[in-house]
Amino acid sequence: MRLTRITKIRHRIFRDFGWPSDLHLFAQFNVIYGWNGCGKTTLSSLLSLVEKKVALTEGEAELEFDASTKVAGSAFASAPLPQVRVFNRDFINATLQFVGGIAPIYFLGEDSVEKQTQVEKLTNQHTSAEAEVDGATSAKRNAETRLDDFCVAQAKVIKELLTTGNSTAYNNYDKRKFKQAAQALTVQTAGAAILSDNQKAPLRHQKDAQPKPTIEKVIAPSLDLGALTQKVNALVARSVVAQTLDELTSNKDLAAWVQHGLMLHSGEHASDICRFCRQPLQAARRSALEAHFNDAFAAFQQELTTLLSNLRTATQRLHSLRLPEGSRFYEALVPEVVTATASVSAGLAADEAVIHALVAHVEAKRDNPFSPAAEASVSAEPPSTLGAAVTALNALVDQHNRMSEDFKRSVDDACQKLEASYVAEVHAEYLQRVKAVKIAETALEAVNGKPAGIKAQIHALESEILEHQRPADELTKELREYLGRDELHFEVKGTGYALTRGGQPVSHLSEGERTAIAFLYFLKSLQDKTFNMANGIVVIDDPVSSLDANALFSAFGYMKERTTQCGQLLILTHSLPFFRLVKNWFHHLPGQRKRNVEDRPARFFLLRSRPDSNGSRTVQLGPLDRLLEEYESEYQYLFKRVYDEAHRVDVDSLEHHYGLPNVARRLVEAFLAFRFPDLGGDDLFHRFERVKFDNAKKTRILRLLNTYSHAVAISDPEHDLSLLAETQPVLLDVLDMMKAVDKEHYEGLERLVAPAGGSS
Repeated sequence: MRLTRITKIRHRIFRDFGWPSDLHLFAQFNVIYGWNGCGKTTLSSLLSLVEKKVALTEGEAELEFDASTKVAGSAFASAPLPQVRVFNRDFINATLQFVGGIAPIYFLGEDSVEKQTQVEKLTNQHTSAEAEVDGATSAKRNAETRLDDFCVAQAKVIKELLTTGNSTAYNNYDKRKFKQAAQALTVQTAGAAILSDNQKAPLRHQKDAQPKPTIEKVIAPSLDLGALTQKVNALVARSVVAQTLDELTSNKDLAAWVQHGLMLHSGEHASDICRFCRQPLQAARRSALEAHFNDAFAAFQQELTTLLSNLRTATQRLHSLRLPEGSRFYEALVPEVVTATASVSAGLAADEAVIHALVAHVEAKRDNPFSPAAEASVSAEPPSTLGAAVTALNALVDQHNRMSEDFKRSVDDACQKLEASYVAEVHAEYLQRVKAVKIAETALEAVNGKPAGIKAQIHALESEILEHQRPADELTKELREYLGRDELHFEVKGTGYALTRGGQPVSHLSEGERTAIAFLYFLKSLQDKTFNMANGIVVIDDPVSSLDANALFSAFGYMKERTTQCGQLLILTHSLPFFRLVKNWFHHLPGQRKRNVEDRPARFFLLRSRPDSNGSRTVQLGPLDRLLEEYESEYQYLFKRVYDEAHRVDVDSLEHHYGLPNVARRLVEAFLAFRFPDLGGDDLFHRFERVKFDNAKKTRILRLLNTYSHAVAISDPEHDLSLLAETQPVLLDVLDMMKAVDKEHYEGLERLVAPAGGSS
């Protein structure tokens, strides 16, 4: 693909540029001539965006390729574009860089400079990354220290609290064991493990207690109060069949006395005489008494007596129950023992009360056996709690006995519960410190590999720089040929070059030297395998800045040698000597003398800026002035400018004339220097004294040229801009003066600029 034209530009100095309809298109070889400030840099920068495939974001532009494909500047990043290589001031700045110091190291090539810049950034990042790792490592170490100190302190507290003569388990308690205990807990189990002070107290007593003897179990009396109650109720409810005597039935004490007396007068004590009153016992009276106290009655009384005996025996058995004293138990069990003993005592009292009630009922029946059955009934009592209370007390006895039998285990168990509680109380703080360590570890892991990764990137970039590094002696040879002097020498140093002048390190290069080195590198880069020379576009913007005549010619020779085979070449320059060399090269290309410009391989363009109606500059691109293309002298071009401007009739603005005094001065200085070569220096006044011409016109010419061609101080008040209105008349005076001084010379120039003839 070839660039055929720039259809549109609204960018920087190009305010509203459109390709002139009568302007020929770009060819394979092209040169654009223009003074500084006319937009050459803008054009090369625009084509640099094509090279880098970067969209234009400031303003608008549109390029046409192969006379058919148009690409907007906003599409440079995505549209299919040809390969482009651009040499300009930006390329010089990007391709030649040095690292300052006593012995600076230079880097050549935009890619190498960019990679070295990345190396320097990465080196700084590597330093920062190492500092970041150091900081993260320190933070992790501090978090671990805080956790470690915390575990040590807690382990010390637990060791002091739980060390006892009854067990050696906590004699060597340390941070490791504390960590194991803390790690074994969860948030839920930690909450369950925390003990109150009341819960801790018996455990502390247990760990410090001495072994105690076993305690015998309490044997509860075998009583069935329910059965006794049923038996009493059944016996009391029975009735005795007898011929009762009212006097005895109504008086139980009398009945008991008589019954006992009857027994003393019966059986082996039989007697018919009353041993109380010594009176004869009447048979009828004895029969009546015996009928009252018959065998059934006696048997019933005997049952009541036996039942009373059993009830009293039960009471004695309750009284015989002995409970172990609380002091015999381990102190950890004492509170429960007290409660259990009280329950047993309460059960004993309740059972004894029941038996007393039963005895009272039986005695009442015995003393009044003939009472109605309902009066003798006993209500049912609640179930006895004595057995359950004794069982509970015996459970504590068993626990005590087990503690005695396995005393060390009980001490260890108490210590373990206390340890779990102590650890659980600080478990939340332990988790916070563990979390802090994990956060620090995560932060360290996130940055730990960064230095190595950055270092690997640095090594990779340095390897790429070295891979494309040119031999130092080759650079030295080319630079010597380019500049025409053997001052600068290159030496490879690491990934860059040490540059010396007369054996001393060079820390400063002139603009010409910088341009020369960068341009040599640019021309060499065109041979890179990544660039297709035959199909690519090469853009060269002023490669001879600040070079002397010899170096300028060498630069042209290198450029011509390296770009002859390129697909398309665009050269932009403001240097007339360099332009002449390029023009001469192009004029000798095969086919360049063809009549039709569209058939020529090389084409010439003139870029100029002009003020517009708003006072801003605007850029115009047109064909190269015939004088510049056909003739060698800038002097001839200056004459044409003055001649044309002196004869213009369409100018109505002072601003249009503002730059013309400078053009006229350059023309006059060149003319008089040629005419009077014996006068040195640049004193225009003394040369004018040698000119034989109208003094008034000479004065007017000098006034305009000295006032508006240059200024070395703030203008005096009389330097009124309205004097520019005299520009055209003064330019006519200049032409008249040249004709008066050397008519033949003037007419020859006039024939060049006006072939059809004309006069001043």
